[in-house]
Amino acid sequence: MTAGQQEELALNLSPQAMRALLDAVSERVLGFHQELADGAHPASYVNDSLQTEAYEAGRKICAELREDEIPRQGAEVGELLDELFGPATANGTMHPHPGFMAHVPSGGLFQGAVGDFIARSINRFAGVWIAAPGFQQIERNVIRWYGRMLGYGEGSFGYLTTGGSIANLMGLLCARRAAEDLPGEPVVYVSSEGHYSVAKAAGIAGIPGSRIRSVAAREDCAMDLGALRAAIAADRAAGLVPAAVVGTAGTTNSGAVDDLAAIAGICREEGIWFHADACFGGFFRITERGRAALRGIEEADSIAVDAHKSLFLPHGSSALLVKDQESLRRTFEIPGASYLPGLVEEDEIGDFCTYGPELSREIRGLTAWLPLKMHGVDAFEACMDEKLDLIEYLARELPRIDGLEVVADHPLHLPVLNFKFTAEGLGQGELDRLNAKLCELVCSHGNVYLTTTELPRHGMVVRVCILHPRTGRAVVDQLLKDIAWAAGRLRAPEEI
Repeated sequence: MTAGQQEELALNLSPQAMRALLDAVSERVLGFHQELADGAHPASYVNDSLQTEAYEAGRKICAELREDEIPRQGAEVGELLDELFGPATANGTMHPHPGFMAHVPSGGLFQGAVGDFIARSINRFAGVWIAAPGFQQIERNVIRWYGRMLGYGEGSFGYLTTGGSIANLMGLLCARRAAEDLPGEPVVYVSSEGHYSVAKAAGIAGIPGSRIRSVAAREDCAMDLGALRAAIAADRAAGLVPAAVVGTAGTTNSGAVDDLAAIAGICREEGIWFHADACFGGFFRITERGRAALRGIEEADSIAVDAHKSLFLPHGSSALLVKDQESLRRTFEIPGASYLPGLVEEDEIGDFCTYGPELSREIRGLTAWLPLKMHGVDAFEACMDEKLDLIEYLARELPRIDGLEVVADHPLHLPVLNFKFTAEGLGQGELDRLNAKLCELVCSHGNVYLTTTELPRHGMVVRVCILHPRTGRAVVDQLLKDIAWAAGRLRAPEEI
């Protein structure tokens, strides 16, 4: 095949074509971010993400984008970008918007996206050490940094995952492996305010729902330790094996933090694996307020963290950290095979396939490495402290709005706050309806996006989570204005 013939192959781009593609994509990406800055997109195209059946615009766009036939011929890049940055973008909820305060926002730092682009572009194999020693070391550096942020010392290790659900699964697999020689069926304990992914992970790990204990929460939404002790004792008496206690370092509902130090003590006494689900709040430990709230997390046997939450990275940036590197090896080590490159036995340069469920995987560390190296961890700490300051400011200002009450069942450990509309003489059902309407009215302006949740003793509340790097005082002041307007509408029911 001649050089000219090879150039005509659609899959082989010349350097000039590669640059043209990058330039075209860069222009659209930068244009999108400028649109966000200019307010061209709302914080969400949906006013209520719970009412999925009402989102007809989403169904319409799916119908427009559906393609049943495989494309036989190529299309112009401009046409494809029009599709991506047009109908595919202008719908749903907008996580990159600074007014996105629903669920747990993901900041999606551009620097992290560039790191991921580099990793995908060079396309090195990361399953075994010998294939990419330099990039493996960079990923190990990131894992070590994460461990230091959470208080782990020498002998600890970890594995970068695509999400907190996978990290929780890996942690429970380690727990099950540690308990497999004990007689009896394993049991997992988690607070009733814990994340649903824990129960899902336990099920995948072979622990059915009948052996997942939902431990009652106290009035401050943290795990009731007396109830935990009672559940452990009852299961031991029944011949079962208490295999893992999951402490929650920041509930999604309210930001409450379990007493991690006390849970660590119980697990030591009972010989139970202590897993911390720190997907929401873990990285706040680099702040002074976070260290106080998360005291004891460094004693956990394993910790799940989401860097696409409190480290502001793009989605798909999570990790499982373990106090003892050997626990990962015991759980996931595989034998060699003649078709694989050689594996190594040294802990400092071990193969990632030995410490996790995957063989084929990309280099994941650059998504975090580039932003952390560019800015330093102090910049991240300052940004987290700003979010804590903003949520405290919001907690002071909301009660000034007639009819609103801040739900203050526990200290504000994390930048999440619940509030509700109240009125004399109304039943819980009507109050729930009004709070759902309050949230919908606030979101309808498009400046911010909130959601609702349900809390014990309070029913439906409106929930605010401030965790976007570009969310500042001006955005929170706009939130307060929109809430005041919506509350005013509720006080005049003939208007709604």
